[in-house]
Amino acid sequence: MSNRFENKVLFVTGGASGIGRATAQRVVAEGGTAAVVDLDLATAQAVAAELGNGCIGLSANVADEQQVKAAVDATVAQLGGIDLSLAAAGHAEFGPSAEWDSARVLKMLQVHIGGTFHVCKYVTPVMKSRGNGSIVTIASTAAFMANNNNVPYGAAKAGITGLTRQFSLEALPEVRINCIAPGRTITGMTTPLMIQRGGDMERGEEIFGAGIPMKRMGTADELAAAICFFLSQDASFITGQTLIVDGGETIS
Repeated sequence: MSNRFENKVLFVTGGASGIGRATAQRVVAEGGTAAVVDLDLATAQAVAAELGNGCIGLSANVADEQQVKAAVDATVAQLGGIDLSLAAAGHAEFGPSAEWDSARVLKMLQVHIGGTFHVCKYVTPVMKSRGNGSIVTIASTAAFMANNNNVPYGAAKAGITGLTRQFSLEALPEVRINCIAPGRTITGMTTPLMIQRGGDMERGEEIFGAGIPMKRMGTADELAAAICFFLSQDASFITGQTLIVDGGETIS
């Protein structure tokens, strides 16, 4: 491993599992430290302890602005600042639009768009005060292609791509903000869906992977690799962009 993130501090929401956890692991392996932020404080602290290198675990519901602010303030107080951020917290719900009421739709938007906005709002001034920084947001291929029973989730993820472009202009010149749009990826969020669809995990993976040109699902580690490209100085002249990481699902 290189030391691309030596002495850098990562603030990652949804950091106790899936893509958030895999990204924190890679950042720490490349010399950084992470504030692992999750709804579940105990799990966040356990992951931070496992990562080592001074990582800390914090709790926040990203839909709650004050909780996000408190987590950012705690990170600055305990780790000295924030250089990198990944807004990965989210949840997945599907079903025909007729089954959704406004409260359920609003929750989807508050967690995904609102949560991403809160992270960008509070980490950006911290990064600007340090002279530079990089933020990555998480959308989905659902932002670019229609799927059955997926209207609120797809709309929320499409909103994140727009938020990324708009916020990136405000954040310049010190801070870059880019977006990753994962395709079908094996995470804690998708595992129950695969089991439900296939009856067991192995069969579920086969079913979900069959529609992908690469004939398999992605892994959290593969998404983390793309995220860390955007976080690093390897992407120093890239901002406001969305990179689709989907095994070719959107090429046809």
